[in-house]
Amino acid sequence: MSKLIDDGVNAVDSFGVASPNKEVILYYGALMIISAVIALVFGVLVTKTAAKVSTEFGHNLRQAQFEKIQTYSFENIDNFKTSSLITRMTMDVNMIQQSLNMTLRVALRAPALLIFSIGSIAIFAGTLAAIFVIVVPILVIGFYLILSRAHKYFIKMFTKIDHLNLTIQEDLIGIRTVKSFVREDYETNRFDRATKDVRDISVKAEKIITFNRPLMQFSIGLSFVLIGWFGSQMMSIGDLTEGQFANTITYVNQVLFSLLMLSQIFLMFAMSRASIARINEVLDEEPYLKETENPVHDVLDGSFSFNQVSFKYGQMSDKYVLKDVNLKVESGSYVGIFGSTGTGKSTLVQLLARLYDTTSGEVLVGGKNVKDYGLEALRKEVILVLQKNVLFSGTVRENIQWGKKDATDEEIIQVLKQAQAYDFVMAMEKGLDTHIEQGGVNLSGGQRQRLTIARALIGSPKILILDDSTSAVDTKTDALIREAFRKDMPHMTKVVISQRLSSIEDANQIILMDEQGINSIGTHEELYQHNAMYKTIYDAQSKSKEVEE
Repeated sequence: MSKLIDDGVNAVDSFGVASPNKEVILYYGALMIISAVIALVFGVLVTKTAAKVSTEFGHNLRQAQFEKIQTYSFENIDNFKTSSLITRMTMDVNMIQQSLNMTLRVALRAPALLIFSIGSIAIFAGTLAAIFVIVVPILVIGFYLILSRAHKYFIKMFTKIDHLNLTIQEDLIGIRTVKSFVREDYETNRFDRATKDVRDISVKAEKIITFNRPLMQFSIGLSFVLIGWFGSQMMSIGDLTEGQFANTITYVNQVLFSLLMLSQIFLMFAMSRASIARINEVLDEEPYLKETENPVHDVLDGSFSFNQVSFKYGQMSDKYVLKDVNLKVESGSYVGIFGSTGTGKSTLVQLLARLYDTTSGEVLVGGKNVKDYGLEALRKEVILVLQKNVLFSGTVRENIQWGKKDATDEEIIQVLKQAQAYDFVMAMEKGLDTHIEQGGVNLSGGQRQRLTIARALIGSPKILILDDSTSAVDTKTDALIREAFRKDMPHMTKVVISQRLSSIEDANQIILMDEQGINSIGTHEELYQHNAMYKTIYDAQSKSKEVEE
């Protein structure tokens, strides 16, 4: 720039008369155009590369989180809310992805431009370079104060967004209940409070960030005032030419532009720093359940036993859900479990599938400790059907094939018949190809339960556990399902938790549980004769059934 002005535009002839040198102007003008084109090409390449790299990184980060979550046990999942995990896999990843994109585009360019420009100013006008000894520290200190204060608000903001997502999730999942109880206004107010919390904390963060631009404008203004003043003084005494002064102004613009880019990087880093910490919590979470180095891959049979088993949720808890439980069941048995809410029925069967580890004692399946098995091998042979088991969006066939991915239509039809689901599935227009909405909302509660039972049966497990899984099924259908179990699956161990004693009265043994653990074990006849609590409940349910009939 200085050559173009001093030797080209301001050139004089031998008589001291102004005579612009066209060759110099064209030469340096061409160099500037070529430089601009090169900068354009490299700028496009850098932008495309940064976009590709940051997008791929975002994809890998989401995938890493999702795969990590798949390794979690129930106890790990209890440490996170679903809404929080969704936010971490979407919004937090997007924040880091944007920060990486900007960093890749300017992380090398901005510092290089800053150093080169200040160095050039020092060469052309050494005194003026000293101005940045004043300006740069002001900017650095200002940026540090702004970003360090804003960071804590970003952490709070993401926590509030987690709560907002939880509010939305609960409303959408329970929308039928909301409408049934005419609670739309309540839910609207709840959402309004949640979104206002996000707004308020976001405003606080933005108020701090807004100081970023005024600080830059102040620094730019101060720089130009000082350079204009000292530059004019240097030109008046001949220490600086017009071309060198113009060149200095250009480099000053580049210095300030590079500082602006760096401030944006630091701003994005302050925002993404909170996201990085939240994602690291997911990735650093150690699975509570770990396999042994050489796990057993074959379950011998459906026998199981509990030896002095105690369990509590959380290592710091003082309350035991199960205490010193001893139990032995032979392969092929039909076991019923009955007890009031909170007596540990579901916990007992979840230990069989090693969804949790015992606090003390051991659980044996097929004669071996469940900890000796590979988790996949164990859970393939110990299938648990929950009362609120989930159906996924897809066809009936696809949902059943969750239990056995290569199951044929003949196998699917067989288990549908055993689960008493065949008739209603085939009554649908598309049969096995009937589409099921997310959660099975287009099916009745009883239909959903029968399909989840069929899904469990398709894999022919050695132990089948039904955790109150026929609660929405009428007594006649319930009896038909039990009859299919007896006739078609004599070698499969069946464990049935039920609030209806009539559903388990024909079991080989019934486990009666109370708040102290296992109250009594025996057949229906034995318990009816010798256990007053069992007799009272059974008689009450029988009378209620007679009234209903």
